[in-house]
Amino acid sequence: MSEENAKTENVNLIEVSISDDKRQGFIKLEKQEEGNTVFTKEALLAALAEKQIEHGIIDSAVQKLAQRPIFNIRIKVAEATAPVDGKDGVVKLFVKKDADYKPEYSEDETVDYKNLDYFQMAQKGQVLCEIEKETAGIEGKDLYGQPIPAYKGRKPQVPAGKNTSLNEDESKLMADCDGIIKFVSTINIDEMMHIRSNIDFSTGNINFPGDVTIDGDVSSGFSVKAGGNLIIKGVVEDAVIESAGNLVIAKGIYGGTAGEVIAGKDLRCNYIENASLNVKGDITVDYIIDGKITCYGNIHLSGSKELIVGGEIKLRGELVARDIGNEREYPTVIRILGEKAVDQAELDRLELKKEEAKLQLEENKAKEAQINGLLLTQEKNSILNRNHKSSGMEQVKTLKKQIDRQFMLLKKELEEIENAIGYVKNQGIVNYFGSVSVKRKLYQGTRIYFGDMLFSFEFDSLEHCKIYWDQDDIVNGMM
Repeated sequence: MSEENAKTENVNLIEVSISDDKRQGFIKLEKQEEGNTVFTKEALLAALAEKQIEHGIIDSAVQKLAQRPIFNIRIKVAEATAPVDGKDGVVKLFVKKDADYKPEYSEDETVDYKNLDYFQMAQKGQVLCEIEKETAGIEGKDLYGQPIPAYKGRKPQVPAGKNTSLNEDESKLMADCDGIIKFVSTINIDEMMHIRSNIDFSTGNINFPGDVTIDGDVSSGFSVKAGGNLIIKGVVEDAVIESAGNLVIAKGIYGGTAGEVIAGKDLRCNYIENASLNVKGDITVDYIIDGKITCYGNIHLSGSKELIVGGEIKLRGELVARDIGNEREYPTVIRILGEKAVDQAELDRLELKKEEAKLQLEENKAKEAQINGLLLTQEKNSILNRNHKSSGMEQVKTLKKQIDRQFMLLKKELEEIENAIGYVKNQGIVNYFGSVSVKRKLYQGTRIYFGDMLFSFEFDSLEHCKIYWDQDDIVNGMM
């Protein structure tokens, strides 16, 4: 057999196959029945070209196969260039979400009242987060030289909110003003008023719709009202303080004859002395002396004293203190506020019935006005016609009597419904979910009320006790 015939026959012994995804090419060699079977690199490349494989040929694999043929086994000799998928964008946060941000406590779990990091504060120009943008990716090529698309990375969810903006290359989110950070799903900076002195004759009273920070004291006779959170780094002395949000008073509250403190959410301060307070949320304080307090949340005493002596405290939640009262049996009153549970389904039914009766009453009034107009017209016509016994007038008068009677019945029905609503509300059961927990001593002279029911004890003091309401009675439990 001539060399040319051998080459031709050898080409026929080369089988080229391609994977289904067009990303790998293989050669399978068959051995001829007689003589030595020789393959050249050129013959192998020609077989690949015949199958239109033009990209990703592994030259070293082809060369090796030509030099040392392997028969009846598929050998990979070509591989596509795989695409490189783009990277997703990433946001690196430098602030915490509201749910993750907590006030700082010391190792013994007491509150550091000098630490004012109760809120996350931002300064104008502060970097809130860094943004790494998504990448487009690099496309690949299959064995035929056709592009293989790459997946583009996902855009980062930038938490831009109120009073924030991106820098020029959009790699950083910046604070546009000084303020307090509120971060739920987006980062918002609530602009605040910052007073770097005491509140006195130099500043006058303060009334601001947003957050307020005061570096000094609030002097006697002045007032501060904030539509958001309020931070006072000094003392409040017989002043009017009102905060729609959280209230922090670093040193404490010393009340007087005209002072009052109102907090729409939580209050945190060092001490409360001879002060009147109304707090919608929780109170965290070291000690309370002669306070007149209404609290709709919990009162937690934390610090070096954890003491309550004198005054009157009303609350719905849990009160926790180390000592309540003193050895001299100084009068101290604590009232646990109840929550009335009513038959809401019956109330809803009666309220719906009340609205229907009101609607019918309004329709009746409209009819009455219409009849009065018609009656006036009939009277004028009768005078003009000198006919005082018009049959039409008699019919109108009869209809007016019917409407008046219906009006009285509807009014009576409405009164009965309102009485029934009042009865259902009065029949409601009062539950007391609050409690008084004393870590060390509860002294005589302390009066704890659940509604009108007074908790009484015979000893000079109780220790490590928890006073709570259970099954229509006051229970003295152990802490």
